[in-house]
Amino acid sequence: MNDFSKDNDINIKLNNIFENRFDIDLFNNKQDIHLNDNLLGHKLSLRARDLMYLLDDVEKKFDITISDDDIDNIKFNTINNIVQIINKALQQKVIEAI
Repeated sequence: MNDFSKDNDINIKLNNIFENRFDIDLFNNKQDIHLNDNLLGHKLSLRARDLMYLLDDVEKKFDITISDDDIDNIKFNTINNIVQIINKALQQKVIEAI
């Protein structure tokens, strides 16, 4: 997987979600999953309802709220996009705390 290292806390937490929810280990890339593969595509084979569970898991695990804009504009559809969404939400949370 491209740049999905165990040295990043977000990657570790996101991998935990994928392992626990979907039995997919993003660090042990036997399926040749890439960061920009569509979650609903043939490699990951998630279903639309799985994205709802994933959204809920991500919001709980990171204590964030993912914006409707990110969902409405179909940005919550790849590992790379989810990492970017999490980073953005965490940065916004820090700004709001100041």
